Amino acid sequence: MEKDVSNKVQIEAQENMADDVEDETQSTETPDVESEAQTQDNTTDSVESEAQTQESIADSIKNETQSIEIFNEFGVGFGGSASFSFSQSDKNQAAWISGKKLIFEEDLTQDSQAKKIDPIDLPKFQKLQSCVKESKYIVYWLTKNWKESWFSISDIQSVIDSGRTPVFVYWYFGDTMSSGMPNQSDKDSYSDDNIRLAKFLGQLHGDMLMIMEPEFNKSWMTDGDNDANEQKEFAQIIKSGISKIKEKNRRIYFSLAMMDTGSRGLDDTRESCGYDNCALGDKRAWAKPFVVYDELSDDLDFISFQEMVGQFSRDPQNPGTWNSPNPKGYENYELGIDILDQRVFNFTKFLHDRYKKPIFLPYIAIATATWDDKNSNDKIEDSEIDKDGWNQKAENFYKNMKNSQDKLKNVGLFGYAAMGLFDNPSHDKGGYQFFMNNEYHLGIVATEASDEDKYASGNLVWKGRVLEYLFGEP
Repeated sequence: MEKDVSNKVQIEAQENMADDVEDETQSTETPDVESEAQTQDNTTDSVESEAQTQESIADSIKNETQSIEIFNEFGVGFGGSASFSFSQSDKNQAAWISGKKLIFEEDLTQDSQAKKIDPIDLPKFQKLQSCVKESKYIVYWLTKNWKESWFSISDIQSVIDSGRTPVFVYWYFGDTMSSGMPNQSDKDSYSDDNIRLAKFLGQLHGDMLMIMEPEFNKSWMTDGDNDANEQKEFAQIIKSGISKIKEKNRRIYFSLAMMDTGSRGLDDTRESCGYDNCALGDKRAWAKPFVVYDELSDDLDFISFQEMVGQFSRDPQNPGTWNSPNPKGYENYELGIDILDQRVFNFTKFLHDRYKKPIFLPYIAIATATWDDKNSNDKIEDSEIDKDGWNQKAENFYKNMKNSQDKLKNVGLFGYAAMGLFDNPSHDKGGYQFFMNNEYHLGIVATEASDEDKYASGNLVWKGRVLEYLFGEP
């Protein structure tokens, strides 16, 4: 929209100048100095008019989003699943507790599924319920092969009716995009899935948020140095998906989740990061996806990004194969973990300043295990893992975020959510597992389950005071 208005102003200015030239060439008299001055004034007025037009557009966007109530109420939330699985006495059997039962503080002592969980620490579940009832946002993940049976329409509707907002994270292409642009068959399947999802969500009544294609971090579609035509083509795929889903429900508000990539080093002071050090932000990396976001600007109701960080993961420069990953451990200063909340503030402001739209953080994942390669063999061994190694780091982050909520609201953030409520001991097992063993420690509540167990344990383990700092004291 801005480009069209700008071109119109420029064309009008050029036409005015052409008329002035034509008048001068038709005159045989000496040019009038006063007339020249008037022409310069007209040109200046055109420039000022263009600036005012651009400012008017920004104000229009701001006013439009401010009129949507959901963007004016700050809140926090959690995700992970519509229902959470816990082991029965037979470790290969699961019992399920829905997010709805937790936020509405339903009596688990009378719940048929909760009775099957063995072991279970009911007092801790009750404390958990007293915290998560403060959630504004409940995050539901929709993967490529999602099934309607995974979700209860009545449960989600009750969440909406209670004044809360469901957030749907539509992770369709995911890591398969590492190999490049989806082929025509993939595009057709995606289009069919858009229609299926639209019908499913069309059963709901009320405000909802939709995050299109999270983990938007594949270099071919985010790097501004690459072919912009491919990036624009991908934007059209997303644009079409938004249109199909919105057709069935106008109260779904859309975004695309940018990843926080780039340098995080406290000791990295390169100018391109745009801050005193790169732990505070990396503007060069943050700007790379702008081709896609600019193409989708009119289709996105808000802008979102996510934070995922862990003390060890695959080596980004040498990740290894799908089944044989190469690990890399980091020192705290290399990740800037102690000032992560300041980085979140800077990223929020950076995006809000550019797009003048509300900002949301749909999922935060601080992997809380740490790894010390004691025998220097570049392999992760169970004895080298400290499952609680970063619990204090996670607690400090959520404490700082809570204390910074007013500042964050002032730069456009209307909420954030934890990626996982519980650690999942089999998370992404058999998948790419970028965080390797740390995939099992992405939640804000741990359990007594061992890594690679099939299900979480009903004996909950707190990660310091993360729960209280995210949701408030029970």
